[in-house]
Amino acid sequence: MLSMEELRRMQKQDIMELDRKKLANAKDVVIDMEKSVEGRIQSFIEQTGNPFAQNVGEYIVQVGYREDTNEQLDDRMVLLLRRMAQLTLPKPPGEEQEGWE
Repeated sequence: MLSMEELRRMQKQDIMELDRKKLANAKDVVIDMEKSVEGRIQSFIEQTGNPFAQNVGEYIVQVGYREDTNEQLDDRMVLLLRRMAQLTLPKPPGEEQEGWE
């Protein structure tokens, strides 16, 4: 198990300094929902090596965790997808710029 000091170091590491070859592929990580929360956390850390960064396709994804919020990961993922959709969807013909930020 990683020490708190090691976890803090990983959390603060600059994404540009991460070595892609040393990161786990997100698609290879399996979470056994039959395990306790502590067991799932331990398994996740063992599988990833770095719980704050993983390879996702051709990208390195670095995540952070906040203690001062009631939002769930699902809430943040929905927000991310909405923002991505706004960036990739063309403006409908005749639509004004408003609402298409």
